[in-house]
Amino acid sequence: MPSETPETLFVAHATGRLLHVRACPQLLGLDAPIVASPEQVESLGTCVWCAKELSEEGRKYFDSVEQAVRTLDPSGDAVRPTEEALGGVDYELVWVPPSYSYIAVGFKERAVAWIGRGCVMHADGRLIDFG
Repeated sequence: MPSETPETLFVAHATGRLLHVRACPQLLGLDAPIVASPEQVESLGTCVWCAKELSEEGRKYFDSVEQAVRTLDPSGDAVRPTEEALGGVDYELVWVPPSYSYIAVGFKERAVAWIGRGCVMHADGRLIDFG
């Protein structure tokens, strides 16, 4: 995995064998996944799910969080709680990965928060549940 990957990569534990993005299902429920060291980024492979998520192929970009949320939830009921849970997060990009499993917001192509069903996970580890 090249070191210029725009996402922060993680390992599930210090001796992890694969790299993951923060929204990877394999990291859900972990209190504090470990940020991969530069050596791990250069030497470890990436989990299959994360490799697809990191691929620009199939990623769909939106002009706003509202537009992305309404695409995944046409009722629009989640727009306001999502925007409130994002709070003051500074972002310039909004996208969904090829799996359409979450919405990401990013700054300078680096994800800073992930929007799932009924929650927003911030890059600093905060999980805001609004479901």
